[in-house]
Amino acid sequence: MKLNGTKVIEAPPEVLYRLLTDPSVLVRTMPGLKSMEPEGENRYRAEMEMGVAAIKGRYSGMMEIQDPVPGQSYRLLMEGQGPGGFVNVNIVVRFEPVEGGTQLSYDGESQVGGTVAGVGQRMLGGVANFIMNQFFSNISKESQQHQAG
Repeated sequence: MKLNGTKVIEAPPEVLYRLLTDPSVLVRTMPGLKSMEPEGENRYRAEMEMGVAAIKGRYSGMMEIQDPVPGQSYRLLMEGQGPGGFVNVNIVVRFEPVEGGTQLSYDGESQVGGTVAGVGQRMLGGVANFIMNQFFSNISKESQQHQAG
């Protein structure tokens, strides 16, 4: 399944990059993400909890940031296993300064297997879009608080 989109957030690229690569910020802002524990440079053991149809349950896995270029881009790899099967995500995140902030764009894909795959691409796409929109809304609020404080 393809994952891509853009969002303009009222923050400089450097601030947004820092927020999106900070485990404590990600745990606060990413829906379902319960914990991130370091396992090396830019690599984390992650626990997620999802509560939608057949993908309901707790997922354990890994998140890794590759090819980081502060303020510009990075690749995010995620692998997770849980009661409904597995999910693998590989996306590139880019930060481009625009008037009023930063255009954040992401492009990549996810693979799902097990019971999760039985939910259907259309529903999974809807869930993924819902989670991404909620996440970007949370990051936008976090960036406003970060700049104000």
